[in-house]
Amino acid sequence: MSKRAGITDKVSLSVRRGDLAIIKARAKRLHGGNVSAVFAELIAEIKRREAWDRAVAWYGHPIELADAEREAIDRELLGTARPRGATRRRVA
Repeated sequence: MSKRAGITDKVSLSVRRGDLAIIKARAKRLHGGNVSAVFAELIAEIKRREAWDRAVAWYGHPIELADAEREAIDRELLGTARPRGATRRRVA
């Protein structure tokens, strides 16, 4: 019995040979050869896009951000945001 029984489902899918080579290369480079981890990345991206679509539908229009705002959000989401107050210097 698989140690992940009940958590995952096994599926079969068809992909182009060239695409499979790209997927396997990414799996080898980033996930120790685990192709399922590459698909997990893709699924996470799909979830983000679906959440974006729901947000746009809720707000009624796309959210427009300035480049600085988008970069700040990216830094926060990617864990590279500067700590609050890190750029402030006290004047004596």
